[in-house]
Amino acid sequence: MARYTQKPLDISKVLAHSTLASQQQQVSLVQQLNKVLADVLQLEQLSFCQVSCIRDGRAIILCASAPWLTSLKMQRDAILDNFRRKILPDLAGIEIEASPNGQISKLQLPVAQKNTHQLSDSAASALRSVAQNSEGPLKQALLKLAQNADPQQPNSGKTKPG
Repeated sequence: MARYTQKPLDISKVLAHSTLASQQQQVSLVQQLNKVLADVLQLEQLSFCQVSCIRDGRAIILCASAPWLTSLKMQRDAILDNFRRKILPDLAGIEIEASPNGQISKLQLPVAQKNTHQLSDSAASALRSVAQNSEGPLKQALLKLAQNADPQQPNSGKTKPG
């Protein structure tokens, strides 16, 4: 029987160099820039503009209309200064563009969406039985997954003491 000669790699190290990790960093950076942009414009929520991405070392800001484009261009230096001071010291500049369709879509993260899948009863019972023999965070995660089987069930996610 052949044996493995290499030790298994840590999953966090494998995923750290993936495209998913770099996209996640990009999304996080864009969210931070949008918060700073809202602070500079003294708004609670950005409804007419947003930082859409970072391309070639420049932050791209999309606006919903030409008047907002003009307004942001007049504040370009203050925005760039705040971006450099608070988040990206090596930011080359910013580009402010009008959105082609005139609407700015809200940034949606697939991670933030609620799980709407429901498990079969047999899968949920299997998860609960594994959770009985587990401890700590793994047990809690398995019980939470098992609750997706039938949210109306009163004992969903509960295990017998023992």
